[in-house]
Amino acid sequence: MFPPQICQVLLSVVVDNYHMHKAKAVEQWIASHPRFALLWLPTYCLRANPIERVFGDVHDKCTRNHKRKRLRDLVQDVERHMQVHEPWRYNLSELYQTPEITAAVERIAAEAQVKSAA
Repeated sequence: MFPPQICQVLLSVVVDNYHMHKAKAVEQWIASHPRFALLWLPTYCLRANPIERVFGDVHDKCTRNHKRKRLRDLVQDVERHMQVHEPWRYNLSELYQTPEITAAVERIAAEAQVKSAA
């Protein structure tokens, strides 16, 4: 199906400490798929979680103290914001820029790859 060199690439999945990520089914799946490695975010470190950073930015820009009288108008504001900022190559507001967290996550991923290669 895939060339052998692609099948050998380690895929790191960054996860937070949500209880669902620690479920037995997840542990079993990860154990049976050695190509995947879980990188755990620090507990109670919302700024390290990219999803929480995006939600926080949307809340700061669209939903906090909004003056919309109709829900559909608020939803349109959020949709426009997401179109401009794209959800996965997300341009975070300066408030949520945390280069030290990004560097730490990159360091953890690099260390995990070195460990798995050994």
